Amino acid sequence: MVGLHVFEGLFIVSTIFLLLSALQRHFVTSLVLFSIVYFTYNVIRKKTAKFLKTEGKYVLITGCDSGFGLGLAKYLDDLGFNVFATCLHENGTGANELKNINSDRLHVLQMDVGKDESVTGCLQKVEQMCGNTGLWGIVNNAGINFVGDIEFCTMKQYLDIGNVNMYGMVRVTKAFLPLIRQTKGRIVNVTSCKGRIALPYDSAYGITKYGGEAFSDILRLEMKRFGIKTSIIQPGNYGGITGCLNEEGQARIKNDLDIMWNNASEEIREVYGKEYHDSFYRAIESGARTTSPTIQPVLEAFKDALLNVEPETRYLIPGGSQWFDVYCVFGILNGLLPTCIMDKLMDRQFLQPRPLPRQLQTKSKSD
Repeated sequence: MVGLHVFEGLFIVSTIFLLLSALQRHFVTSLVLFSIVYFTYNVIRKKTAKFLKTEGKYVLITGCDSGFGLGLAKYLDDLGFNVFATCLHENGTGANELKNINSDRLHVLQMDVGKDESVTGCLQKVEQMCGNTGLWGIVNNAGINFVGDIEFCTMKQYLDIGNVNMYGMVRVTKAFLPLIRQTKGRIVNVTSCKGRIALPYDSAYGITKYGGEAFSDILRLEMKRFGIKTSIIQPGNYGGITGCLNEEGQARIKNDLDIMWNNASEEIREVYGKEYHDSFYRAIESGARTTSPTIQPVLEAFKDALLNVEPETRYLIPGGSQWFDVYCVFGILNGLLPTCIMDKLMDRQFLQPRPLPRQLQTKSKSD
């Protein structure tokens, strides 16, 4: 984990040095020194961190059917938390796996974060079970992945993913906040490294992650007065080991792509072509193969956000099976490099490897 951060830090500093050293030597020198100081500060901070005890603390997690939520429910139970693991499917594989643990501290509840009545019903059960103790933490983890060009995505698809990824976070937070105020506890919201950078083909998903970032920042400022601390978890390339790009997740995305094609106008189909649209299938499978083989770094970030006396505002957690997580690197560079340079890097990394839309292929041949 530390190795990944060191590598990415050196990569970023080296890139900026090459771009700016000739014209802005003093600026680059200052930046290098700042990077060294910042990295040293983080190392010292982690070594001197103080952690709270888990005894008597209740944490509610959304999206425990698979991925981070499922893993976190088991992890927090092992740490000694009382866990409310909410699942969309009450008798699904993930819910049954948690029930079979037979822990007195682990409670599996059904909740659809996209429906007001479901969230209200779950709140009533939690209030009965934790009594006057209140909740120590809310982990807004529930979410779904999505890919597709803006011209292909239907408005219903935009609204559906927004209702889960963004408004689900808002809905759950608003419902359970009174219980968090009782304990002056923690709110931990899962967004993504894609909440730091807008990627091609990710408009519907990216909107929800940017929205989650904004909501969390405003929530942090407002709740600080009540002694509540808010943190954001920004996972990198972990899709293949979570519900986003596992076998079920891939099948759902492919179904969404079919819906896009079937609902597209003849003009849009003609402009892009079936070959271009079908290339998303291959991209999804490729992305799943390059994912991180473990979610342990993300689980440790959750632990820090819930128990560290001074938790971080944001936890950017590189994943992937390669030397560095390209999504996280681009997310960091996005706040440092000019837009014109970022656009060229994005084009080279994400657009050029994909087939051209049919209309552009025709123009290219004629030119």
